[in-house]
Amino acid sequence: MRADHNENTECDRDTAASWIARFRSGSASDEDRAAFALWLAQDKAHKQAMDSMLDMWQDLASVKQMHSDMPGEAANQSRHWLRASVATAACLAVALFIWPQNSPDTNKPIYYQTALGEQLSIELDDGSTTTLNTNSRMSVNFDTEHRRIELIRGEAFFKVAKDPSRPFDVDAGNARVTAIGTAFNVYRHGQTSSITVEEGVVRVTELGATGSRAPATEILHANQQLKATEQGLQTATATDVSQYTAWQRGELIASEMTLFEFVRQIERYHDTHILISDSSIAAMTISGVFPLDELGPILQALQLSLGLQVLSLNDNTLQLIKPAS
Repeated sequence: MRADHNENTECDRDTAASWIARFRSGSASDEDRAAFALWLAQDKAHKQAMDSMLDMWQDLASVKQMHSDMPGEAANQSRHWLRASVATAACLAVALFIWPQNSPDTNKPIYYQTALGEQLSIELDDGSTTTLNTNSRMSVNFDTEHRRIELIRGEAFFKVAKDPSRPFDVDAGNARVTAIGTAFNVYRHGQTSSITVEEGVVRVTELGATGSRAPATEILHANQQLKATEQGLQTATATDVSQYTAWQRGELIASEMTLFEFVRQIERYHDTHILISDSSIAAMTISGVFPLDELGPILQALQLSLGLQVLSLNDNTLQLIKPAS
């Protein structure tokens, strides 16, 4: 009889573990919830097995999920079982009330975005700060083990609070940037991302690598930059970080920048399209420090320094041309 009792107990615990796993997966149907309520009511040993497995797993979130998801009779059975459990596990009932604040299962991403020409400074829950540049969007999802951010589009500067127990990951296109305590800039344009480190060290890992090779990884130190493209990670190079973080001061610093790239950068901040139809004009280079909030001084500089003429084609389209001889 003793052997039969032990076997039944193990069977009940296995069944309880299966129910916990099913509810944790989020795939439980209404039929599953009804079946669970019936199973729970069939035998006092089933309740004991469930208590035992919950203590073993120390997973209070699963209880909360089952309790909140069960409709009708299933919910009543669950409430009855929970009330009975309080006498033998008082800490279980207390934890049910505090768990939703930190549970990864209930954590939802928070989205931040900026309009054209707008910048936004954000203090994150862990003490880190980030500044979003013009026309940018990102999601933030922190839990007790990870700090995850996705830069969906645009550009952001991150100053990361040190927390070795929770890696700080920023996904941008084909790259994941991992930091513990550092400051770095990420600019995403389509599937190409530029990562520039101001202080500390970050690890850049290639995302989306095929099974034919392992994802590439690069370590970036202060005053280094790396580009991640659809073809993979490029080699890290030394760079002038102030040039790539000048946008936080409302400036664009150009150093022998082609006019094609210069115009592309300026258009990120203004609702004006600047058309270049002559390849020789697009290949011209320009250097200097330019204010991002005013288009007039920029156009005047192009006219004076490069000898170009600015034509207005309509309300929000300009064209750069060479003056007629």
